[in-house]
Amino acid sequence: MLREGFDSFSRSQKAIARYIIDHLEEVGYLSAEELGRKGSTSSSTVVRFAQSLGFAGYPELQRAARDEYRLGATARPVVHDDQLGFSIEEDVLTRSLKTDALSLEETISKNTLERFNRAAHLLAEAKQVLVVGMHEAAVVAQHASYVFELLGIPCLAVSDSTESNVARLSRLGKGDLLLAIGFRRAHSVTISFADKAQEQGATVVVITDNSLSELADKGDLTLYADIDSTFFAHSLVGPISLVSALAAAIYSMDRDLYDSRVRAVRDRAAESGWLR
Repeated sequence: MLREGFDSFSRSQKAIARYIIDHLEEVGYLSAEELGRKGSTSSSTVVRFAQSLGFAGYPELQRAARDEYRLGATARPVVHDDQLGFSIEEDVLTRSLKTDALSLEETISKNTLERFNRAAHLLAEAKQVLVVGMHEAAVVAQHASYVFELLGIPCLAVSDSTESNVARLSRLGKGDLLLAIGFRRAHSVTISFADKAQEQGATVVVITDNSLSELADKGDLTLYADIDSTFFAHSLVGPISLVSALAAAIYSMDRDLYDSRVRAVRDRAAESGWLR
């Protein structure tokens, strides 16, 4: 309905419609005032726009957005064709990788260099790091644990709430860091780990994809990574690359030190035959 009527909308209505089309998964949780800010207009304009579309008010438009996203999430591309900048007729390989390239550009734009550098310093100075990520975020958590351990930063990935992982969480305190990774509304376990770590005095750094995630305001510092994809699963290129960039930033702080640490690990592994 929004696409079909787009050309007839006013300038402010087009801004609202474009945001709804491009962020359908968020609209069901935005107030009229929040959506108005996203479209650089007022909440009253949002309400009038909803009524002009035939809804009794904005809550009815919200419900329609939630229903459409829920019912069409498995088949609907999150990145829309008019955003891609290339032809829909391109082969799957080209389309998929170009979409990932756009995801990386979006990840760059979502973060400031100051916030990124601060996160890198917090990680480098931590006595130990616990990385928590559930479901698809577990892949990113495992990658974080791998690169930080190579740099000599004691780091463990957590992808479930078993008693052993809860015990590790309970030992976090001042000087330690929890890296909490979660996307969309984020997993409840990840959120609870972040809350508990802060209560215990540990530093919490968050990686998520949007400011509406319940995880976004749980950290001392939040970084954003785009996960949009044209296919059935979210793209993890953005968050994995962001973690790699953090590791690269830490490495650049003292190349000689970190070179010696990585070399020591790889030399020992080669001597023992572990890498065969």
